Amino acid sequence: MTEEKEVATEANGQENNENGKNEDTSDLENAIIRQVEYYFGDLNLPRDKFLREQVQLDDGWVPLDILLKFNRLAKLTTDQEVIVNALNKSTSGLLEVSDDNKKVRRNPELPVPEMNEERRKELTARTVYAKGFPKDSLLDDILVYFKQFEEVENIIMRRYLDKQSKKKLFKGSVFATFKTKDQAVKFMENKGLKYNDTELLLLWQENYLQQKQEEYAALKDKKNKKSQKKEENEEKEEFKLPSGTVLFFNEGSDNLTREKIKEAITELGAEVAYIDFKQGDTQGWVRLSKENAAKEVAAKLTDGKIKIDDKEIEFKLLEGDEETVYLQKTVEEMAKRRKNMKNFKNNKGGHNRGKNFKGKGKKRRQDDHDEAPRNKVKADS
Repeated sequence: MTEEKEVATEANGQENNENGKNEDTSDLENAIIRQVEYYFGDLNLPRDKFLREQVQLDDGWVPLDILLKFNRLAKLTTDQEVIVNALNKSTSGLLEVSDDNKKVRRNPELPVPEMNEERRKELTARTVYAKGFPKDSLLDDILVYFKQFEEVENIIMRRYLDKQSKKKLFKGSVFATFKTKDQAVKFMENKGLKYNDTELLLLWQENYLQQKQEEYAALKDKKNKKSQKKEENEEKEEFKLPSGTVLFFNEGSDNLTREKIKEAITELGAEVAYIDFKQGDTQGWVRLSKENAAKEVAAKLTDGKIKIDDKEIEFKLLEGDEETVYLQKTVEEMAKRRKNMKNFKNNKGGHNRGKNFKGKGKKRRQDDHDEAPRNKVKADS
């Protein structure tokens, strides 16, 4: 059996020549006519790859035993004589039956419309979205329901793949394409339209698709923001710094350097993590590695001062809100620097510079380092 979407054509239910039906046809024959004309119709044939291949083989003729590979026709009947008798009663002029009654083709005088962008827009303009059908509905049930309205050219039952059962299940909504835009407009004008006791939600297909695109975009944006926030929180957690570790000074000199500050603090038994200071500045911060290490250093100082070269510099322990604000700012800058480094590594321009890029790699790395906040300089760098 070939794979067949559960779609079908349906006229307005009046058995007349305008719909290609005859008053003498039975319900089964009407169903056969409807189904085979759907296969060769303007909506299905342009997009049915299997059937398009078949019509290329023999001047458009398709053997009945090939058509019986389609599930919906085979469910109606597998008797080729019954199919031929039904198709011969069609008055639409869409189909021809071969002289030997073994083949069917679309009337060569009715060319298949090209499925281009203009055609897609035209179809969308007369297609509606209807939701509110029971999840266990059959296509035949929905076809019967739409018989009360003016001519519906095509019904598509919308399905989804159930992960547990691995089966495609009905969503409870359909796309219904009407023969004309006016007929679709008339259908949409029905207020409070119900299927059994459930009121149907009606939208133009174009509006429905636009709505879904906006929902998907909003969901994607929400996921991206959530992922970004999670990443930021993880980075902040990674950069979580111990408290009681920051000393502040504001009596710098032209000769004072990070190396001299580090040496003086190390002699007091503390391990330096970072020194926020640049030669020539009048103030700076020293952040130590271990919890409460700055408190221990401060307790060892006389009048809170450390002699560096020939000058005594006063150091103040940051506590309370002052320390909290400083450490939060430090974490944010560390996370920002990490992000910049990731972006640099992921930048394609940072790779494959070529053999003519002589001696520039080291300079570029130094430039990137200099672009980071200068008050976050590693003490031993």
